[in-house]
Amino acid sequence: MVIDRNGYAAASTPEIVRQAGASRGALYHHFQSKRQLGDAVLDCQRRFFEQVSEQAWAGPAPQVWLQTLIDISHYYTAGILDDPVLRAAVRLGIEPGPYQSAESYAAPLGAVTAVLESARVADELQDYVQPAEAARTLVGCYSGIQLLALALAERDGLHAQVTAMWRMCMPGIARKNILTRLRLGPPGSGRPSLPGARP
Repeated sequence: MVIDRNGYAAASTPEIVRQAGASRGALYHHFQSKRQLGDAVLDCQRRFFEQVSEQAWAGPAPQVWLQTLIDISHYYTAGILDDPVLRAAVRLGIEPGPYQSAESYAAPLGAVTAVLESARVADELQDYVQPAEAARTLVGCYSGIQLLALALAERDGLHAQVTAMWRMCMPGIARKNILTRLRLGPPGSGRPSLPGARP
């Protein structure tokens, strides 16, 4: 997608039309302006987090809420690697412009805060951890990883970078008895990421 590759400001309407293989009229039939197209891209991110949240809370509560949080981060990472629209949404939120706003981060902040609130109720968090504050820190760290991966053209290593983020952040969030139960890598990786952690 042109926005993912060039950024919002540099994404020209003719290039968007050419890449989409559509006519200018077809584009404007769906979107009256480039801003509406950007809004639609951001809406895809919002729907992703809504779906992830619905799946996380469907059925019985997970054994460990913090594992759910880690898994959500890796599902989102997989989505970014596979879906150019999600990549474009990330680009919108991290580059200076009309989408570098609170609205662009509302969905991930809401989802992360909600999972951390559930983790607090389940007594998984260290006493000093405040869910809303921790959510801002974690979303900020994740956004920074995205920005650095974009700058260094290293998106292929995103799962490893996200795992490293959790390796550094999770000891400050989780109680010790929970920490040793966490898998910090992607679901199915099966590799313990902390000393004493179970696969």
